[in-house]
Amino acid sequence: MKIYSFLWLMLFSFSSIWAQEPEKKTPKSSHQLWKVELLHTYDVLNMSYGFNYGFIAKGKFNFYNRKHLNLYCGMAHQYSYISESDNLFSDKVDGYTKDIGLYTVLDIVFYPFKKKTLYLSLEPFVGLTHLRSKGTLKMPHYGIVETYKNDYVYFNYGFTQGIGYTLGQFTIQASVWLSLKGFLDEGRSRPADFDSRFLIGLGASYSF
Repeated sequence: MKIYSFLWLMLFSFSSIWAQEPEKKTPKSSHQLWKVELLHTYDVLNMSYGFNYGFIAKGKFNFYNRKHLNLYCGMAHQYSYISESDNLFSDKVDGYTKDIGLYTVLDIVFYPFKKKTLYLSLEPFVGLTHLRSKGTLKMPHYGIVETYKNDYVYFNYGFTQGIGYTLGQFTIQASVWLSLKGFLDEGRSRPADFDSRFLIGLGASYSF
C-alpha cells in the first residue's frame, strides 16, 4: 500500500511540474507577403514642357522568397501630366496631355549581398494606357481659335529597372520606367512621342 501511495505521489508531483511549465510559443514568420509602392515620376524625353509630373502606385504579392532572389506579381497604376501651355516650341497652345495606365507587373528582385538590404530589380509590365490631349489653339494673327480634344487607348508594355535599400518594412528606391510601345512598333520609332515614355522615379514602399 505504501508503494502505491508513493507512486501516486510521484505521479502527482511530475504532473504539477509539467502543468506549471510555460507553454512554448511557435515563433511567427517574419516573411512579408505584400508590398505597396508609391513613386514620383518625371518624363525626361519631354523636357521642352515646363510643368511635367506624375506618379506610379503599385501593389504586389511575394510568391517566391529565397536568399538572393524574390519574385512579386501585382498591379500598377501610372499617371502622367504634361502642360502644353508651357511648351518652349509653341506659344499658341493652351492645354495639357495626360495618360493613365493600368498594368500587370512581374517584379524580379535580386539581392547581391548576404544581408537583404540593397537590391536591384527588373519589372516587366503589360497593360492599357489611356492618353488624352485637350486644349485650345490660338493664332490671333489669322483669326483662328480652335479647341481640340483627343482620346487614345492603346496596348502598352515595357519594363521598370530599379535600385533600392530596405530598412525594416520600409524601402527607399529609385527607378527608370520605359515603355517599349513607341520604340518597337512599326511606324512608331520617335522616342519623344507620348506613347514612348521614359520616366525616372523616386519613392518608397512598405511591406507587410
